[in-house]
Amino acid sequence: MARNTLAGIGLAAAIAIIVTGCAAEPSVADVVEPAAAPTALTTPTPTALPTAPAQPAPDLVTFVEVIDGDTIETSAGTVRIIGIDTPERGECGDVQAAAAISGMLSAGDAVELGVPAGQNDQDRHGRLIRYVATASGVDLGLMQLEAGNAVARYDSRDGYPAHPRETAYHASQVAALGPDGAVVTVACRQTAPVAPPTGDGWWEQYSSCTKLKKNSVGHPTGPFSRDDPSQAGAYDWFAIRTGNNGDGDGDGLACE
Repeated sequence: MARNTLAGIGLAAAIAIIVTGCAAEPSVADVVEPAAAPTALTTPTPTALPTAPAQPAPDLVTFVEVIDGDTIETSAGTVRIIGIDTPERGECGDVQAAAAISGMLSAGDAVELGVPAGQNDQDRHGRLIRYVATASGVDLGLMQLEAGNAVARYDSRDGYPAHPRETAYHASQVAALGPDGAVVTVACRQTAPVAPPTGDGWWEQYSSCTKLKKNSVGHPTGPFSRDDPSQAGAYDWFAIRTGNNGDGDGDGLACE
């Protein structure tokens, strides 16, 4: 009797262990995968665009006096206005060009001097090369061009550094260059000698190929061939008779 009781107790204990073990292990259906962590959204970094060179801020200085139509004296030194050329002293139009600035400024007035990035600081005479503007914002270079007192010059079109306003300066020019390269203002245009566009020996009024190429009256600027009878006279003049060796490379063409 006792043996049967012990056997019953053992069987009951075994069944309890089996039932407990089955309850402890979840079925595959009961296993829930953990939710994936949300992926953080990233904003692409924009590509930096190239920027134009920063232009230096203009300097505020004091006007002292007019030197001529494209040069003034200031508290910072002598200033040559960027990108224009007016008649030299003693030439027709120089008094009017200087007076145009005197009419805008008096000694002691404030003026702004600006120099674009990449522009030369000084010319070969030690003068500052600058845009010049009055305190009210009048660009003196543009004013001289619009008044017919100056030509647009000394910029990227003739071998000097470019400046940001040169296109506008050329578009505003109403004066011209004479056959010898001098500035012919609007006021002096009627009194300036005008060379005929064609004719024998017209080239003899130019002392070099450089001056010929600056003419504004329609003369051919070369090259001139020594082997072409219609050009031989001009070739002889520029290659030999001016003394400037207009056919420097000896290829039979002058003023290339």
